[in-house]
Amino acid sequence: MSRQQRTLLSSSSNTLWLTFPGESTSMILRSQLLGLGMDHSLLCALPQDTQLADLAVGAAVKGRSLLDGDTYQFETTVQEISIHSQSLRLKPPKDIIHQAARVYPRLAVDLSGTVRPMTDQSKVLAVLPVTISDLCPSGCQLTAAANAWPSVSSMQVILTCQLPGSSHTSKLFAKIEWIDPTSELHIGLQFRFQSESDVARLDLLQWYTSQQAKLINTVV
Repeated sequence: MSRQQRTLLSSSSNTLWLTFPGESTSMILRSQLLGLGMDHSLLCALPQDTQLADLAVGAAVKGRSLLDGDTYQFETTVQEISIHSQSLRLKPPKDIIHQAARVYPRLAVDLSGTVRPMTDQSKVLAVLPVTISDLCPSGCQLTAAANAWPSVSSMQVILTCQLPGSSHTSKLFAKIEWIDPTSELHIGLQFRFQSESDVARLDLLQWYTSQQAKLINTVV
């Protein structure tokens, strides 16, 4: 179960991952928490290459931060955008919530793969090596180098990997569900398939129900 944390984040939490889940476009920003306003608003740095035209006062934003080894998340809106200081101020979040423990069973794995973060126009921004640490037919957790991830990207990625026992590479389209802001990025993905007969989905199901997968301990 999750618990609510009423205390606002301190500036020592440093890295903030901000997602802007717009209806027509979506965007992820790697930001820094610069400090707290008198009204408990959050002053955040913007990457220098951020297109401020893509941001607007009042835009909804979801944030995640690491504090004392725990991950916290919140929802708020943009209060102010400063072109001069390349920063934005977020309204005081009503609640800052401790990340809920995972309850969906996944299989612990140690697989190498490649992830391609994308723009909303499906342009590939980078090709990055990743390690997949758990996996199930609906999603996975992976680890990537934080300094290699684009400063601005959408929440859409393409993950490619070779499943255990498979002789070919699977290509998985996915949406980023969460990011833990550590020195290495721990990213949760939710897979998106075009249909029930999607080849990548069938690959996952075949592996997940195989004897080889059943020999792996499940984690919660």
